[in-house]
Amino acid sequence: MLKNYVKVAWRNLVKNKTFSLINIGGLAIGIASAVLLLSFVAFQFSYDHFHANRKNIYRVNLYSYQNGKLLFKTAENYSALASALKNDFPEIENATRLYNMGYKNNCVFTYQDIHFRETKFLYADASFLTIFSFPFLKGNPASALAEPFSAVISESEARKIFGSQDPMGKFIQMDDDDRNKELCKITGVFKDLPKNSHVQFHILISFKTLDQRREAMKRYESNWDRKDFYTYVLFRPGTDTKAFENHFASFIRKHIPEEKSQFKESRFTLQPLDKIHLSSENLTDEPEPTTHLKAMIFLIIIAFFIISIAWLNYINLTTADSINRAKEIGIRKVLGSGRKQLIRQFLTESLSINLISFFIALLLVYSFKSWLNRFFHFEFSFTDLFSNPYGQLFIGFMCLGAFLSGLYPAFVLSGFKPIMVLKGRMKSSPRGLAIRKYLVIFQFSLSIFLIIGTVIVQQQVNFMLHQNLGINVSQVMVMDRPGRWDTTRSMHNVYVKRFKESLMNNPSVEAVAMSGQIPGKEIRWPDDYLNKNKKDQATVPINSIVIDDDFLSVLGIHILAGRNFSKAIKSDNEGLIISESAVKSLGFKNNQDAVGKEIYAYNDPYQIVGIVNDFNQMSLQKKAEPVVFQFNGSDAREFEYYLVKVKSKNIRDAVRSVQNAWNESFKDNPYEFTFLDDFFNRQYKSDIQFGIIFGVFSIVAIAIACIGLIALVAFMVKQRSREIGVRKILGAGMQDIISLLTKEFARLVLLANLIAWPMGWLLMSNWLKDFAYRIHISLWVFIISGIVTLLIALCTISFQAIKTAIENPVKSLRSE
Repeated sequence: MLKNYVKVAWRNLVKNKTFSLINIGGLAIGIASAVLLLSFVAFQFSYDHFHANRKNIYRVNLYSYQNGKLLFKTAENYSALASALKNDFPEIENATRLYNMGYKNNCVFTYQDIHFRETKFLYADASFLTIFSFPFLKGNPASALAEPFSAVISESEARKIFGSQDPMGKFIQMDDDDRNKELCKITGVFKDLPKNSHVQFHILISFKTLDQRREAMKRYESNWDRKDFYTYVLFRPGTDTKAFENHFASFIRKHIPEEKSQFKESRFTLQPLDKIHLSSENLTDEPEPTTHLKAMIFLIIIAFFIISIAWLNYINLTTADSINRAKEIGIRKVLGSGRKQLIRQFLTESLSINLISFFIALLLVYSFKSWLNRFFHFEFSFTDLFSNPYGQLFIGFMCLGAFLSGLYPAFVLSGFKPIMVLKGRMKSSPRGLAIRKYLVIFQFSLSIFLIIGTVIVQQQVNFMLHQNLGINVSQVMVMDRPGRWDTTRSMHNVYVKRFKESLMNNPSVEAVAMSGQIPGKEIRWPDDYLNKNKKDQATVPINSIVIDDDFLSVLGIHILAGRNFSKAIKSDNEGLIISESAVKSLGFKNNQDAVGKEIYAYNDPYQIVGIVNDFNQMSLQKKAEPVVFQFNGSDAREFEYYLVKVKSKNIRDAVRSVQNAWNESFKDNPYEFTFLDDFFNRQYKSDIQFGIIFGVFSIVAIAIACIGLIALVAFMVKQRSREIGVRKILGAGMQDIISLLTKEFARLVLLANLIAWPMGWLLMSNWLKDFAYRIHISLWVFIISGIVTLLIALCTISFQAIKTAIENPVKSLRSE
């Protein structure tokens, strides 16, 4: 019997080619879109799943409080934490640390005459490679980092440095901008890390190498002051990690007893390894950019919206075609087919169409695989999609949806009365027509919501990209200070001075500045400042930046009171410039009141010489924080970044001039730069990508909804053909007929707006809560979305309406 159902289903598909193509095409596009979105989401959820011990690996995060107020929350922790945890708690099987040197220092690696910068570079405990499951090609992961001055490198890094040579046993030298030089032996080669690893690195150097540095034990091994080490613990199977966190309070009192007396408090939290990348904690100092869980939930919603719209289209198209199938159904019933048989037949057709659409969708995705990988920035894989719970859930949802989308048409078609059908008096019931209208309302409600969401996301992204930051980051080149130095400190200052003077004499360069920080780079640890003029005031943590006297002018930061730093004034080395919000934090009445006053940092007095406007050091997802500028007019070693303001008419010449000056002044240091606005806007990369994805698939959803609308229009025109013919004979003109057909759909779209508007406002308001600076959702967004949807709907039905209006009424009446 099943074979017969399939055979009949195939004949109907071939017989009604146009109907089949529209039906299958709409479903295929909808399924392909859902597959893409869910694959992207599944990839984000798959981070670090390849580690064998992932269920028992946790990272220890640090929350720091001062005076009872959260000061910062960071993914990094104390250097002494890992060994202390392992020694104190038998529940912990092993612990390990990472020191992110590539992020903190400008590191240059050298092999023979090859010099290259490397930012994906970490120091790691020997236990790191045994706790985690990074596959090795050469060497033993258990012992590769056991000895000082040993290093392991990635497969691609080995090819870049050594070519076809065997890297094992060869030596590379690491130089950093803190004047560290370490010659390390290659003891292992590992496969390139998958993209779904929350930490990315090309080179690992053994943590014991740090033991050879000055004051190594104090700085790296037993330090409860430095907070710049990632700490991971491997729990023994069966450990209750929630209960374990209760031990942290006593553990901190044991190892860091002095914190409370300084009005400071540390708190540790455990974060599961596979929850690090997809988190809502917004920790600082993450090794790689993370993804917002809320954004992924929105993409899942969009995926299910699109596939739901596609299925609703199928229902509308199938029921709209019911008139064409009426006689077939009538004859089948007369010849003895029961309703159950007809329902099975139509369900078989539905499942066949869904199955064909599913395979076409997979073929579409596979055909554009390379382009999609570049667009979505991930490696698309059918295996990864369908082997994880999210892909399996999608398959289950597909089967359920295919069954349910075929169920309603099956009951409708199988319910036709054979006598009425064969007499040519078959009419759709008012209830059935109402259901189809409700489906269209629901489709357009989803489409309008997607339009609203797209507009709001784009508005927020544009707001962040073009909002006044309080600084001017355009046309500013930024370079890290050189990593290789073979000279004394005094000669270093000479080279830096020569570099700056060379650029200042160039007509393409407007100004040159140097600093310890740049906008877009997180200031990792604030300094404590105290205004002794305010009685009983506690120390205030404020971010500090070391600058020269040109920094403010290069970035367009305005002096509101007082003056700028000057090399001619020796006392400025103990002077400070503070921002407006720092004035308030330190308890001064106003800007003028703060100028000339002394504040203390680490018990040393500093005089405030100027006040500047507030500005955003980081993205607009965070509020502008108080800032203190410290002056350095003598030692260029304090500066980590060189900033070059170039003139807009001569950018190419300026870039070339900077490169020449760099190569002359800093031999054997690779020349690399970025424009500050590009560097700053990298923070919005995930938001921009989210906006693009939202917009693209909103268009897809609307296009699919319009296909369903065409089906309903065609159905209604057939149902009302006699009425239209009579109206035309009685004098109705083309305009009247078009109005008759369009006004009803206009009402449907208006009803869809009433549903979509509150849904759009609630969901998008929730999304905007993640931004410290955000747009206000305007009423015009909803109005414009409604008008756009109405115009799309009217354009969609206009062709059919005009075609019906110009038809000869005699033809429709004769057919009756």
